[in-house]
Amino acid sequence: MDKFTKLQRNDFEPRPKKENILYQDENVKLVRFEEYTTLVQKDCVFCVPILIEKNQIFIRKEYIPSYKLKTGQEYHLSFIGGSIEMGENPEEALLRELQEEAGIVLRDNYKIEFEKPLFLFKGSSNLCHISILYLNENDYEEMRPTTDGSKLEKMSHTTKLDFKYIGSLIPSDLLTQYLVHKLQKDLNV
Repeated sequence: MDKFTKLQRNDFEPRPKKENILYQDENVKLVRFEEYTTLVQKDCVFCVPILIEKNQIFIRKEYIPSYKLKTGQEYHLSFIGGSIEMGENPEEALLRELQEEAGIVLRDNYKIEFEKPLFLFKGSSNLCHISILYLNENDYEEMRPTTDGSKLEKMSHTTKLDFKYIGSLIPSDLLTQYLVHKLQKDLNV
């Protein structure tokens, strides 16, 4: 056990790397690095907006082709989130995703707090920045979602859900399951 307790968290600063690109497109890169094949994708943000006075959260019904490939099921439960685009930091990406997917515009004085970034799995190098947003009515405005214009975005839908139904949600991925569990614990539902 002593070996694991000595592991230290780094600040995830990019390090110079020697990689051999096996495949690359606009969404993903497959590289050979230190004798291993690694999936390289953009880092991402993921959040759960909680409307405190209304006892509601925002959830997404998303068309996710990679999940459909495995299960045949077209739609899956998710929360607000997406890739961090070139030139964005996690906070800027989160603000953009909130507006695109839920029509939420946070007030300038709202302080977004992220949990420590997590890797999605050991075969990928992208980090996920997670935030749970406890919103009072004066923290945000609601408007029509702007969407990113993509086909997948047009096929997906965001809705509000009362706290009492959180326990009945059926996530399809670990990140959504983690957040559902965290919500159940934090909101005592």
